Amino acid sequence: MQIRIWPATVLVLMLSATTAEAQKSWDVAGSVGLFTSHVDTDDSIGYVDDWDHTAQGAAVFGRYLSRHLKLELEASTATRGVRYASTAVALPDVPYPYPLFSEVRTSVRSLSGVVAWQFRNNEWVHPFVLAGLSADWDDVEVHVPPQSYRSDPRVPSIPISDGATESATTQHLRGVFGAGAKLYFTEQAFIRTNGRLTWSPDRQNLSFRAGVGMDF
Repeated sequence: MQIRIWPATVLVLMLSATTAEAQKSWDVAGSVGLFTSHVDTDDSIGYVDDWDHTAQGAAVFGRYLSRHLKLELEASTATRGVRYASTAVALPDVPYPYPLFSEVRTSVRSLSGVVAWQFRNNEWVHPFVLAGLSADWDDVEVHVPPQSYRSDPRVPSIPISDGATESATTQHLRGVFGAGAKLYFTEQAFIRTNGRLTWSPDRQNLSFRAGVGMDF
C-alpha cells in the first residue's frame, strides 16, 4: 500500500510545481470593442440625446501579486460618439420658442488602475472581476450648423445661427467595475474578453471588448 501511495504523492507534487512555474509574473493584452456612454441631461432647456455609441481600443498591462490577485494598468481611447441636442431660443415677432439644433461629439481617453481577482489557475480558461479608478479626459466638441427661420416664403428668413464649433477637454476621476475571462490557446497566449463600467455622477461609460494577449 505504501509503495503505491508514495509514487502518486510525488506525481501530484510534481504537477503542482509545474503549474506554479508555468504562471508568469506579467501579462499584456490589446482589445477593441463597443463603447457606449450615458450623460445626465437637463431636459428643462430643451431636448438632449443622453446616449452615444462608438468604438474603443485598449492596452492592458498586468502584474501578478499571487496566483489569483493581479494589478492592472490600462490605457484606452474611444472614437467620437455623436449625440444630438436642441435648445429653445426666442426670435423677434415669433410667439413661440424655436429649437436651435446642435451636434455634441465626444471622445474619451482613459488611464486606469485596477485590482483584479481570478477564480481559477492561469490555465485554459478562468473568469475574473476587477475594481479600481480611472482618470478620464472627455474631449467634447459642440457643432451648431447654420440655421434660419422662415414662417412665410414671401418674407426673408431670420438667421438663428451662422454656424459655430466649440471644443473643450475636461478631466474626471471615475470608479471602474468589471468582469471578464481569459481563454488560453497556448501555454502563454490567450483571448481576453471583458465588460467594464466607468461611473461618475455626470457620466457613465460601458464597454464590451475582446482581444488577445500573452504572459511573460
